[in-house]
Amino acid sequence: MNDTYITLMIFIFFFVLAGCASVVPSTHYLKKPIKSTWIDYNYLDSPFALPYLDKLQTKDQSGAMLISDGSYALLHRASLARMAKFSLEIQTYIYKNDITSRVLMHEIWLAANRGVKVKMIIDDNGLDSDYSDIIMLNGHPNIEVKVFNPYRNRIKAFRLPEMVFHFNRINRRMHNKLFIADGVALIIGGRNIADTYFNNKTDINFSDTDALFLGKIAAQARESFKQYWEYHRAIPVEFLPSKHKMKKFIKHYNATIADLEADSAEWDKYEHAITEFIQRYENKINTMHWGNGYLIADDPEKIDAKIPTSKIYKELGNVLASATDSIYVSSAYFVPGKNGLATMKDFVQRGGNLFVLTNSLSSTDSLPVYAGWERYRDKLVKAGVYVYEYRKSAGKIKVRGRMTSGASLHSKTFVIDNKITWIGSFNLDPRSSIINTEVVAVFDNEDFAKETTNLIHIDMQGAWRLELEKGKTKWCAQNDPNGEDGIICVTKLPDTSLWLRFLNLLMKIFPENQL
Repeated sequence: MNDTYITLMIFIFFFVLAGCASVVPSTHYLKKPIKSTWIDYNYLDSPFALPYLDKLQTKDQSGAMLISDGSYALLHRASLARMAKFSLEIQTYIYKNDITSRVLMHEIWLAANRGVKVKMIIDDNGLDSDYSDIIMLNGHPNIEVKVFNPYRNRIKAFRLPEMVFHFNRINRRMHNKLFIADGVALIIGGRNIADTYFNNKTDINFSDTDALFLGKIAAQARESFKQYWEYHRAIPVEFLPSKHKMKKFIKHYNATIADLEADSAEWDKYEHAITEFIQRYENKINTMHWGNGYLIADDPEKIDAKIPTSKIYKELGNVLASATDSIYVSSAYFVPGKNGLATMKDFVQRGGNLFVLTNSLSSTDSLPVYAGWERYRDKLVKAGVYVYEYRKSAGKIKVRGRMTSGASLHSKTFVIDNKITWIGSFNLDPRSSIINTEVVAVFDNEDFAKETTNLIHIDMQGAWRLELEKGKTKWCAQNDPNGEDGIICVTKLPDTSLWLRFLNLLMKIFPENQL
């Protein structure tokens, strides 16, 4: 038996194996249509509505509360699941099967046991595994899970040909993040579901921003979720090859929970924190800002459009063009493009103050995006924009008794004229504008805008401030990023090695419209 024959047999074996582990990428391939059921209820009967009935009976208003700390971000989500009476709808780009994710899935499991109807949709690009808890919980009679825009091949090692031959579809992802309870409470922002978004990693965590909304914006978010849920690219996980193991998982779930609750001291702290959160909410102790607001969400059809467009980018362009006083931008990935650059220059020339905070080369988790940002960075500084780059070492925190190595900026917030706040999944870059689907909440309240601006200022205080010196850009920051130990200035990319700067140079080959 020669080597060529052996190679051919191995190829055929893996080809057949890949075919056995596949899933349809659209419900159009299914013989029977999938029917979705949505329960009817009066959202004013929800525990979330009761403390604010006087406000929520006016359907045109929304309440808002900012969430900045990662630990509290998890606590808010877990508490929403604990308080839910009717329904939970969860939309996310990434799910990692780690500690905080499992805690959250446990709360969702308990809610389903109480009769809460749960629907969860996750983008397939961000799915850790077909055997993750978020997939397996589909075996519960009150929980439904769908995967959005799935790869046909469920064996990740064999996905390269699919990425090559179906690049236009595979490259487009659902980046939306929504956590909706009883159709009246919504958490929206940049956070996915994983340890690194909730300050629970011992190395690098993301610095991010969410908001809890009540009322109109939450209702609009549920309508957007329904559109994605019923779109033909949303595939029920019953069609995954892992479906047989799902039943086994549900059967042994109690044992999994026993492991989760093994550290009784830590679990008691968690239970106490949840109880305290619910009591504070019911007694209206936390400040809730009220005002006019609305949701902007890309249609799921953007995934399949020949020439995709962005409702969010178009609306943001109009808002930025009409701004008169100030604009604050905190965007993890910032590649404004020629039109965005022109709009920003025009704003500064009209006397406006523009502040931009994005990642530095040392803090970014996407080298190609930083290479794209460099094309505009110095031009913005020269135009009079106040430009800041997040400093990785400024985000150090203590996790499980150990100091982390830093953080990466992940926020996506805009504050316009000290009054209008945008918060959601949208970055100011081509991927958010023309490739992925996104969602944002727009809220009109001066106090909420001020609170959001203060958070951006806190991040800026520990960041690198970019300045001009003899026509060249330099980076200046506190010598100690967490204190006041004098100012340090450098003239080359700070906190980077020669190797990292070389990689950054290589990343410039990536076309800007694919960043």
